[in-house]
Amino acid sequence: MLTMVETRRVQTSLDEDGVTSSSHSMSSASDDTADEVVAPPAVAVPIVFLPGVMGSNLRAKRDIHLNAVVRGKPVRRQLARAGDRIWDVDKAAKMSLSEGPLDWLGRGPAERQLLLNRENVEVDDRGMIAEGQDQRPGAMGSTYSTPSGRTEHSELPLAKARARGWGQISWYSYGPFVDWLEEQLNGGAMESSGPNAVLNELLQLSGATPPGVAGSVDALREEQITKLLDIYFPVHALGYNWLNSNLDSGEEVARGIEAIIQQYQERHVCEKVIVVTHSMGGLVARAASEASGARDNILAVIHGVMPTDGAALFYKRLIGGGFGEGGGVVGYMTAQVLGATAQETTPVLGHAPGPLELAPNQLYNGGRPWLFINAAAGGTMKSLPESGNPYNEIYRAGREWWRAINLDWLNPAQLPDSLPNHVKALAKAQGYHLTLGNAGFHPETYAHYGRDDGERIWGTVTWTATAMEGIRGGPGNLPQAWQKRPSLPIAGDPANWSVDYQWGGRPTRSVDDGLNERVRCEIEPAADPGDGTVPADQGAAGVSRANPKVLCVTAGHDHQSSYDSNDVRRFVIDAVARVAASVTV
Repeated sequence: MLTMVETRRVQTSLDEDGVTSSSHSMSSASDDTADEVVAPPAVAVPIVFLPGVMGSNLRAKRDIHLNAVVRGKPVRRQLARAGDRIWDVDKAAKMSLSEGPLDWLGRGPAERQLLLNRENVEVDDRGMIAEGQDQRPGAMGSTYSTPSGRTEHSELPLAKARARGWGQISWYSYGPFVDWLEEQLNGGAMESSGPNAVLNELLQLSGATPPGVAGSVDALREEQITKLLDIYFPVHALGYNWLNSNLDSGEEVARGIEAIIQQYQERHVCEKVIVVTHSMGGLVARAASEASGARDNILAVIHGVMPTDGAALFYKRLIGGGFGEGGGVVGYMTAQVLGATAQETTPVLGHAPGPLELAPNQLYNGGRPWLFINAAAGGTMKSLPESGNPYNEIYRAGREWWRAINLDWLNPAQLPDSLPNHVKALAKAQGYHLTLGNAGFHPETYAHYGRDDGERIWGTVTWTATAMEGIRGGPGNLPQAWQKRPSLPIAGDPANWSVDYQWGGRPTRSVDDGLNERVRCEIEPAADPGDGTVPADQGAAGVSRANPKVLCVTAGHDHQSSYDSNDVRRFVIDAVARVAASVTV
């Protein structure tokens, strides 16, 4: 007769090298319960997270000096030493005078040009990683907290989290998500013959499709979820120099992915990674996969709020800085660091191909015009780009008043190679979009984007031109001296208008229409639904070319905080479970 022996599961844990270990006390001789130690997953599929623009910490590669002539006097000053932190997202989030964006208030355009020069900076891995707390018993039944040496959610050792690149990215924006993802993918288990809390949470996804799914998608099956227990999913992050072209960053990420795979091949079967991206990180992932040979090392790419063909917001930043933008703490930080006006943003963005690749490309709005000049009295006076080429008609330096780059503001640091570097940067940006174009997507693509009427953004940009009454009170009182005359028609081709006042580089211009009449041109407020950065229609149109396996539309969050959304997080877990179904274990 077969005797049934009661068993109990012995807890196991992964050490810092990914090795599973367990420990337990010897039982008494009268205890005939069998202890069961479950073998760890033999297969590893690392998760690689790529942050968005300004989501990677940067430090100085070399000493940085200002050497210029200001008002006829030489100015020589050291701005940073090699190794100094240049952009630390989490210190900026503290909003302190010495560590945060307020420190940038005193920096002029020349300092910004030098400190945020792509040749002068590199990724910094010393960023914040939030530490969890252990509860300890105290006197009289009280408890007190002590640092645990591990992260808050997954309890990953801090040294291991840093080795996985978590210190390269903004903890404020992404840390809680990567820590949660590590817990969800590696914390599920059967304990005492039942699922633990993490596995119970995962099993709730069975029989459902992700929130906001577009089109027809099969519901997730329980066996797809439980298969996650058979695979090790260590979560990594790869920061990148977001001032560089995404093609250059893609090459670095491709090498990083290969190194991660090799690392796990020492103790696991590890062939490919899953890439999860945010915003510009999607452009980097596309470059790594489709231009730098990493496609065969990638099982799938999960894109989040990717500006595939750019976003009109970045044209607005080029011509008017960060003035008047929302976006909460992150939006404020962006405006203060890149600059509140175009006089401050132009020396940085004009030399940085990465951010330039976020401006609308040749495919934006289906190749149709997206920049309009309307008369206040009615009628569209000009629609751009007319030829479908925004690089020549909108971005390349010229004297048309709507041009994104003002040469007068390009080089306050008085560098000898400023103009050639700007020309190269714009050529790189154009080259990125020409290289990837309509294709440039991994065949196993999953994606989500935001559509929220409460997160308005520019899908198209409209300059409204209003006739103005003549100057009274002298040029020093120019803005206050004008009176709008919106009912009067405006004559002439806007291409022939000349600028005579620019409000410090904000998105407002005073122009002369060539007939000695002054016209005030202002950008209309953002009016299109989206996520506060990427307009919904453009987010959908761009990523739809990838024919995603699952495409979701979410709401209730802004662009930067999309991975704080429970709906977005559910989508990511759903996507990983679907991808893992093809992995042999």
